[in-house]
Amino acid sequence: MDMKQFDGFYFLPGDNEGEMKFAYFNLNDETHKGQPVDNTSIGDMFHIAFFKQGDDGLPTFDESFEAIFADPTTYITHNFVGGDLYGCILRKTENSYKWWNSYLEKAKKNCAAFQSDNLYAANT
Repeated sequence: MDMKQFDGFYFLPGDNEGEMKFAYFNLNDETHKGQPVDNTSIGDMFHIAFFKQGDDGLPTFDESFEAIFADPTTYITHNFVGGDLYGCILRKTENSYKWWNSYLEKAKKNCAAFQSDNLYAANT
């Protein structure tokens, strides 16, 4: 997949062993789009967030960082297929932090909500 035509993607383990699913997207809101920043001749800078399956089987936030990739899809495919890691990658632009910060906040809250629901269900 040519990432030049997309702003980012979500990734998660597939249904079969050694499979990874990708869902590519573009930011349509002009307040979130912008020109790429911190790019090099190797590739563009991307925001990355990882989530993993906790010991209890529920989603848990792992980490987020920024990195330069020539091909972020290949990075995920070659390094994380077969694991329980999933997340999101977004091309860094002059305005991407708005969408990214909102995404991280919502995703972390959703992980906490899963944890709370599971705790509640276990105690009822």
